[in-house]
Amino acid sequence: MGFRIGFFDLWRPGYGAATVNVYLAGTTTPADIFTDEDLATAAPNPQTLDEKTINSISYGKWQQPLYTEPTIELVVSTGDRTGIVRPPLFSLDGADGGDVEVTSSGGSSGRPLDERFSDVIHVDDFGTLGAVAATNNTIIEAAIGVASGRVGSAVWFPSGTFPFTDLNLPAGVVLRGNGRGATILECQTADDCITIGGDGAGLSRITIDGVNLVADSRGVFAKAKNEIVIDDVEIKRFDFGIYCKGGRRNNWRELYIDNCNYGAKLHGDEDAGGGADGDEFRNNAWRGGRVSNCLEIGVDLSFEDLKCWHNRIIGVGFDDNAATALQVNGARHTDLPGCWFSGNTVNMDVNDDDDTDNEDINTVVGLHIDGASFDTGEIIFAGLCQDIEFSRCEFTGTAVTLNQPTNNVLARDCIEDADVIISETGLRWTRYRSIDHSASSGVTTDDTAYVAWSYELDPGQVVIMTARVIGNARNSEKSAEYYRTQSARRPGSELDYDTQTVDFTLGEIITGGTSEATARIVADTDAGGSGTLTLRDIDGEFINNEPLTGDLGGEALSAGELSTQDAELVGSLVTHFAREDDAGWQMLFAVLGGEVQVTVEGDADDEVEWLVHADVIAT
Repeated sequence: MGFRIGFFDLWRPGYGAATVNVYLAGTTTPADIFTDEDLATAAPNPQTLDEKTINSISYGKWQQPLYTEPTIELVVSTGDRTGIVRPPLFSLDGADGGDVEVTSSGGSSGRPLDERFSDVIHVDDFGTLGAVAATNNTIIEAAIGVASGRVGSAVWFPSGTFPFTDLNLPAGVVLRGNGRGATILECQTADDCITIGGDGAGLSRITIDGVNLVADSRGVFAKAKNEIVIDDVEIKRFDFGIYCKGGRRNNWRELYIDNCNYGAKLHGDEDAGGGADGDEFRNNAWRGGRVSNCLEIGVDLSFEDLKCWHNRIIGVGFDDNAATALQVNGARHTDLPGCWFSGNTVNMDVNDDDDTDNEDINTVVGLHIDGASFDTGEIIFAGLCQDIEFSRCEFTGTAVTLNQPTNNVLARDCIEDADVIISETGLRWTRYRSIDHSASSGVTTDDTAYVAWSYELDPGQVVIMTARVIGNARNSEKSAEYYRTQSARRPGSELDYDTQTVDFTLGEIITGGTSEATARIVADTDAGGSGTLTLRDIDGEFINNEPLTGDLGGEALSAGELSTQDAELVGSLVTHFAREDDAGWQMLFAVLGGEVQVTVEGDADDEVEWLVHADVIAT
């Protein structure tokens, strides 16, 4: 394909009917010229220009478009000659064009061509990846070596499946493919396959495959590395999918882990056995993705010997894990918004770490699960369990096991279906409905009491209630305001026993041999071989004449069923502030069965708008 000789494409003054010779640049040898771009139809050389005269000035131009291929110059019969006219660059034909200066469209600054090509590092520029792991490693490592000289560079991979042995990623180097499942790196070593060797290194749009789930294999390993890049990545079939011994400010997006023994071990770990150069695992976020089909633990957030804290797992699914989907072992201030759990044996196992030398920093504090769903499986709590809250979560057929946690687990505005089972220390599962504890309103007529708020107490539960009440008459100018506090309790339920063989101990947990109901003994009226137990923390229903066995050795037979007790107000009513405006209206704390209430009552012939806000603290 030729290029256009455009010098005389337009009328030029002073050149009418002039003769133009087209020479090879720097010679007097005529160049081959043509009338078509494909250089098929030859044109005469020299050429005679067309002529027209305007205002006594003679203008000249080509009689037809002209094309050529080599570098040329034009010599005109008038004695004029052009400079060298070079063809545009279509092919280097084996020549080195690395120093050719090019300018981006719309840009104003030119740079050498080889510099522009090296802006993006393609692994194909260093060889052709194939089926041999050793050859692939040589090619990939050469590309990584170039990328390491430019912190923040990516090494781009084509689509395909490529075996390799192990790779070390220096700071800022990211391996980037064409997408999960499109670019697959198959690891051929029972060790660390991808080692994050510096901050800011990582993976993007790629699958890392351990193929045979080899013992001691680790898909991605990092120790005390920060800001690791994980972006649309799949890691599968490793003993450990991803293993971090410390690390900070990691911001992972769309990480999928499948079919590993341990999906992700995310530990605060000093690594004392490997040089004591680990770190806390803190201030990290994992957004989106899935952890599935792991055999031991899906994700393990753990205090090893340094803190694991202030981490977030956002919108990640935990599906079909054979043992524990998520373990929280001594980790602190962990947020889990928008996650889902389905088909796991154990959805969550929450407990303190067993390092007795670090009990002040290795207990679970501040675990918040917001907007999650749990479909079957078990949730286990033990240890300190301080400030654990489920908010707006849904539980379907889930078993919640509370193994004597020190603190209550709060379920705020959650939904539990009929198949949810709360076992062991059931009263540690505290349900809270925001709507029940916010303001309510109503209208009273005459002196009829109106129940504005109520709360059901469990046997043995103690509460303190605070109520703020405003009354404003609709048929007069009267008004009243109250701010009062009252405590209440509900005595434990009573269970008679006989045929006692071993005395019970206060605080002992008893279990019904037939019903498997459990409860804690808070009082025992012992008349020898028979008596009455007062119980709280009751889970299940005891039946008549079943064996009662205590965890401290007490033994007897039940003699009847549980006898529940009514709630009662205790202590003094405290009025922090009140103004009644001589209205004759009142607000009262009352009890009805096991329920405590706030009632409001107007005066005879009064119609009163009431606004009530009541709160309760219970244990």
